[in-house]
Amino acid sequence: MTTDIWLDTDPGFDDWMAWALLQAEPGLRLAGVSVVAGNAPLRHTLANALRIQALHGWTQPVHAGCERPLVQAPVTAQDVLGETAMATTGRALPQAQAQAAPGHGVQALVKAARARPGRLTLLALGPLTNVAAAFDAAPDLPGLLQAIVLMGGSTDRGNTTAVAEFNIHADPEAAARVFGAGVPLVMFGLNVCRQVLVGEEHVRAVRAIGTDRAELFADHLDAYVGIARRRGAAHMAVYDPTPVAWLARPDLFTLEPARVDVELDGRLTRGMTVCEFRVPSRARPNARVALAADGPAVMAWALQGLARALS
Repeated sequence: MTTDIWLDTDPGFDDWMAWALLQAEPGLRLAGVSVVAGNAPLRHTLANALRIQALHGWTQPVHAGCERPLVQAPVTAQDVLGETAMATTGRALPQAQAQAAPGHGVQALVKAARARPGRLTLLALGPLTNVAAAFDAAPDLPGLLQAIVLMGGSTDRGNTTAVAEFNIHADPEAAARVFGAGVPLVMFGLNVCRQVLVGEEHVRAVRAIGTDRAELFADHLDAYVGIARRRGAAHMAVYDPTPVAWLARPDLFTLEPARVDVELDGRLTRGMTVCEFRVPSRARPNARVALAADGPAVMAWALQGLARALS
């Protein structure tokens, strides 16, 4: 059975890895891509998306989406990921001549969902600005989506603040809108993504694929692992590819129902995902939250997919 996917993303290297794995998985069919500001401003995330698409020769439309959060000032991860959010230890993604597909990403998402009522899964890997804006523009959209699968939030520690994960912290109002929309939602937070680790051994395995595309990807993967090296660790958590792994191999994960609310007002807790697992006795669940992953098995699956995507 094939699952139709709409990808909403803010590339970022790990977005690239997630996109490649999505394209390489036979049971997942990509309908289109909307790009949002997040890891870097929209001009960079969109350029990255178009360069990735051109490198691989993928043909699905890539649309520019929202360039700023619904309410707050823009927040980026450039302090960690670099100015373009696509650091490399060697070669850089080549320039692309292609332009973004006509039409705003929000309207493109709505159009795709209306063409596939009940059959489109939204995979959201960045701040949820595009998704919330789409819900506001098309009140019928929540009832048209099969599910939303997102990388964001955490059941415990944060990474942008003590308790807030970057994608949620970058647009908490949008996240609150999405979690409250009534769409079947699956959350992959920092707590589970930190169980899936990439290191030097995976960089070597990608280089061993032996193609120019694999060498280019490995240079970027090496820079991504370098984030951990700068912190004195040998392995880096794998964020955006983790929900793609679940879409392909749900047997590698443990999920539980929960009520997830996004804190908007706390001086120290703005952007926190408050997860109430005592459902339904204490709250009505609005999401399934990933709690455990077989990290080595996920990475073994990922290397197989990368071998297909980078050949």
